[in-house]
Amino acid sequence: MATSVSQIGPGKTPPRLISDLLNYVPRLVEDGYNLLADPAQQFQNKPLKRRSPNDCRHNLMRKDSQTQAPISDDISWNSSSQYFVSAICSSCRHHFKISVSVSSGEHNDFCNMSQSEYPLHHLILTDSFRIRDYVAQAPVSKYHGFYETFEYSCTRIKCPIVVKIKITPPRLEKSLLQLIEDAPTLEKRGIKEIRKDPSRFSGQQPVDPFTALKHLASYLSDALHAQWEPRKIAARNKKFRLSFSDDCNDIFNYLDFFFFKDQVEGDDLNYFWRLPLVTDKNRDFLEDVLQELTFRASEVQPQTNNAPILTLAVPAMEQIKIILGFGSFPEKTKNFDANTEEHPYYASLGAVEDFTDELLCWAYDRQCECDPKNKPYYFDCLEDLARGRKSYYLQTKFVVATSAGGYGNKAIEDAYSYFRLQSNTNESDEFIMSLYKGRVESEPSQKNRARGCLEKIARHRNSPSLEALIKDQDMTLDEALEFLGVNIDTSPEFIEASAVALLTDGDKSKVALALKIIAKQKPGDMILQRAAALMAAEIGEACLSISDAYKMLQIPSREISDEGVLNYFQSLSNVAAAGSKENFCEALRLIALDRSSTFLLAKLADPNAEVSACAAEPLGLYNIGNTCYLNSLLQYFYSVKPLREMVMNFDNYRMVINDENMRRKKVGGRQVEKTEIIKAQKFVEELQKLFIDLKTASSPSVRPTKELAALTIFSTQAAEEVARKNSVSSINQLQDNAQKFESLESAQPSSQLPLQNSIVEEKVDVSDHSIEKTSERGDNESEITLVNSDICFQNASDENKDIEPVQTLDFESDSATFNIHATQDSYKISPAPDRPPPVPPRNNSEVSTSKNNSDDYNSVNRLWDFGTQQDVTEVIGNVLFRLQCAITATDYEFPSGEQVDVIRDTFFGANTVYTQKAQILQKKVEAWSYLLVFPAKSLQRSIYEALDISFDEQMVEIDGQNVPQFTSISKLPRIMQFHIQRTAFDQTNLRSWKNRTPVTIPETLYLDRYIDDSENPNSTVMNRRRQTWTWKKELTALEARYEVLTQVQENLNVPDALIATRDWINEIRESPIDGISINPDLPYLLENRIAEVTLELNEISGKIEVLKQKLQNQFIDMCELGYTLHAVFIHQGEAGGGHYWVYIYDSNKDIWRKYNDENVSEVKNRDYIFKHESVGRGTPYYVVYVQSSLLKEMVDPVFRDLHQTKMKESSNISDVPRVSENLTENGLEGLNTTRHIENIETKDHYIHSMSFVPEDR
Repeated sequence: MATSVSQIGPGKTPPRLISDLLNYVPRLVEDGYNLLADPAQQFQNKPLKRRSPNDCRHNLMRKDSQTQAPISDDISWNSSSQYFVSAICSSCRHHFKISVSVSSGEHNDFCNMSQSEYPLHHLILTDSFRIRDYVAQAPVSKYHGFYETFEYSCTRIKCPIVVKIKITPPRLEKSLLQLIEDAPTLEKRGIKEIRKDPSRFSGQQPVDPFTALKHLASYLSDALHAQWEPRKIAARNKKFRLSFSDDCNDIFNYLDFFFFKDQVEGDDLNYFWRLPLVTDKNRDFLEDVLQELTFRASEVQPQTNNAPILTLAVPAMEQIKIILGFGSFPEKTKNFDANTEEHPYYASLGAVEDFTDELLCWAYDRQCECDPKNKPYYFDCLEDLARGRKSYYLQTKFVVATSAGGYGNKAIEDAYSYFRLQSNTNESDEFIMSLYKGRVESEPSQKNRARGCLEKIARHRNSPSLEALIKDQDMTLDEALEFLGVNIDTSPEFIEASAVALLTDGDKSKVALALKIIAKQKPGDMILQRAAALMAAEIGEACLSISDAYKMLQIPSREISDEGVLNYFQSLSNVAAAGSKENFCEALRLIALDRSSTFLLAKLADPNAEVSACAAEPLGLYNIGNTCYLNSLLQYFYSVKPLREMVMNFDNYRMVINDENMRRKKVGGRQVEKTEIIKAQKFVEELQKLFIDLKTASSPSVRPTKELAALTIFSTQAAEEVARKNSVSSINQLQDNAQKFESLESAQPSSQLPLQNSIVEEKVDVSDHSIEKTSERGDNESEITLVNSDICFQNASDENKDIEPVQTLDFESDSATFNIHATQDSYKISPAPDRPPPVPPRNNSEVSTSKNNSDDYNSVNRLWDFGTQQDVTEVIGNVLFRLQCAITATDYEFPSGEQVDVIRDTFFGANTVYTQKAQILQKKVEAWSYLLVFPAKSLQRSIYEALDISFDEQMVEIDGQNVPQFTSISKLPRIMQFHIQRTAFDQTNLRSWKNRTPVTIPETLYLDRYIDDSENPNSTVMNRRRQTWTWKKELTALEARYEVLTQVQENLNVPDALIATRDWINEIRESPIDGISINPDLPYLLENRIAEVTLELNEISGKIEVLKQKLQNQFIDMCELGYTLHAVFIHQGEAGGGHYWVYIYDSNKDIWRKYNDENVSEVKNRDYIFKHESVGRGTPYYVVYVQSSLLKEMVDPVFRDLHQTKMKESSNISDVPRVSENLTENGLEGLNTTRHIENIETKDHYIHSMSFVPEDR
């Protein structure tokens, strides 16, 4: 049979599916097996999970009002066809809906009994859903119930049938049904009503369950068939009182009855139940309940009452068979006991016992084609069924399958047993090959049997080496070249094309072998290596896994650089024997292919070769002294397309310096001076040079210039501050260290103290570029982060002693505590310290300064030391400020006059802070380039919980009054940056400490919940936010009470203390102590208190869990404003120093890379970033998200063009002719002397369509 499979995996025919449906027991799903979703259990002579005899085998009765199906099996299918049959089980009263529809597409050849090749559909599960698994996320509507669905499609490519099954439990829960079907309850109810008014109920008797069920069913029937306004039932009606009274109000409310009071014909006010008003929303629900009542009434109907209660439904199976296409399929003549349980092999083949031998063979073929992995097991099924049914037709099928090379699991076990092995052995292929060779040498007569057993083992293990041994194939290089019709100098593209051409009609294994042998001769050729690997996979050869390759080379982590991989390889291969060395080479080749590393392939071909960088991968940045965080930042900025485009094309964006532009130039809330613009434009020019190198350099890494580093790191007031500090004694400098945090924030531009012999000249104030700008700062807030932070406060000057410390942030609470400075007209929130840990000092080998003048030398290096202690957050602010200063405005904001440009459009958002003063809701808009995220002190938080601290309502003091205040996002940036506040200050020990508590960072972040919609007081967002604030207050109170009851003092909490006291009292009572009298009621009172406390703790725990679940699910459906995670900055170390690197996402390839100075590597397992409390023993503290809808437009980490590099290098070598000249005379000789691997191919399509492939010249 030709391959025609659209889905891979075991399937089942419609008869099998319906048989499983009738036997489906939802209870077994909780035990780990789902009959409708999981593959059939393989029968290995072990007990299977089965339904018990007491479980219901469903008897499906049709619900005509909810059924749309033909009455005959002559169905004309088309693209719009959709049929469904709804049914109820008359025993367990579960509801079923079987739907059949046609999927969209070009195929419309439907399986049917008239086709010999596809008489029935062969269905495979494509989707399943249980609402019970998601009940915590949203309440379940009674109109839908706790349903579960299963969706299947036909495995035949041309058949577009889709089958969907929906199962819903009974609509009336047992607790409600018990009220009207329990005879003692009904009798007690009737007696109670009769005793209330004996005269009115004279001659009446309590009703039985049948009567009560029939009455309720008649009410629902009347409602469903009502033509006008639903009628009402008097609550004092005798029939109603005896059947339901007031005990059943819950049932009537649940069924949408309406309770009201009315006056009828001058009587006193009376109470009524109006029948349900039937709508599209509740119609199916009410019909289902009516069906349940009808079948339950038929079960409890007294034997003496033969009158039918309601018209019962008809069986549904006939129409289910019709829409599934087996209404008239031929069935086998039954010569077996109908009560005998069906053999599990039928289910394994997706068939039923009723199948004829022909249909059973078809099911076997179809299952083998769709699930080739389990073909040996299906072979065993066919063999045993042929024997059990004593079928000549099946036995013939088995013989034909055997002659075609088929075998079963039993044969596999025998094959392993022949070599005294188990089928699950961990022995290597080489070991099995040695067993085979030894057996053949010792017993030549057993060669054919040994070969047959080895062949089965080779297929079972999918082992090419065992296959090769069986075929006894070998091929030389010359034979391989001749077979493919090429020579050793043929281009790799043509060799690959020749192999592909032969693959269609030739011996695939021989073609793959020839290509593999040629590729081995050219280990540095990426095209041939990849082609050989793909060809091996095409024919099903199993190669060394990439995991085993790393293990073979003893490489501990896949994050290691290519150079590190090469070092491991060389350390092993240099001392290895010839055979082992070949294995090491194969491992290195696989790793190189997995990484797409031309470097490793080239080194495999020639260990002495110089290797150019790959155009498909980004470059690293060398650390030039404490600049790991600077490198991380530059790599991130290079990945941002608008910023990169602006830098690379700076002339198109450069601001012309003239009076008009200077007059309007306002960045960061202030006018910008000319010197600042000149310095900023110099900065962009230096950044442009680096970006060009990152785009065109052929080396694996490039080196930032010191000028760029200085311009990136230093803001003007920081440089001036260091210059001033250099002019005082070292003692005074130590005394002034305590003031650096404040002075650097509040320093104003000054021309009084020019910095001589320094890198920085202009005066730039960037302290007000973000939301964190404050007019005052405490001594724990800083523009810098010193390496030795202890000295800063231990040597504080006297003039700082009277400064009141700013209140520190309580990381553990759900709301931050801020120091509020407010007046009638303005107020500002001073944030907690927002400086991550600094980097430690390194050898500054890359910094070149003149030692002739020691003062100049010390000045520059102190400035450098100062600058290299800055963190990424500070540097980002400096960079964004300089970029805005350097470029021309595209617009100006009104009324602030702030410059609008590509940088502001990309990185800046805005918050609106709302403060309720008296009856007025005041608002204030604040722009920012990043948001603060507050981790907890000890417990893990999600990023949403951390952001809530900034956006939730809290009480702030303004003009001596506490007023509510909350924040919303009024403008979303295209790129959203978050600073995780890791550094806090310990006021007791006067030193900083690093908070390592995890903050969970999702790959997609939804900000709908924070969007400003406050002007609409009834908006969905604000209503939900206010509800969460209320819940959080309740949660805080509950947790506080829980802590009081559970906190431990003297090794005891409250419940344990009460228990200990009770035990002590009992001991005293048993052994009285003179002078101590015990109140006899005290033990009893203690017991009561223990019970009360225990009950209170349980209640609080339950309420806390409910509130947390509500908070978690409150915004789960708000997911329109999505942001995709793009970059994660990591810090490893303490508050006094450490190391930085960054992870950046490449959406084009859907991969993450780690940028660690000069090393750039792919992160193979992204759980390494997202599912660890720490990342590589570091903690994330700055994360970047990009609007998901703008992802391709805003970011692209790989921007390379080696063609430009090669043209530039060629033009710079005077003795090497241009590409357009004749390279055959002296040009190639000049290139050969360098031993530098380059691709001099000038065809554009090679450059753009494939990774850079070095070629040894």
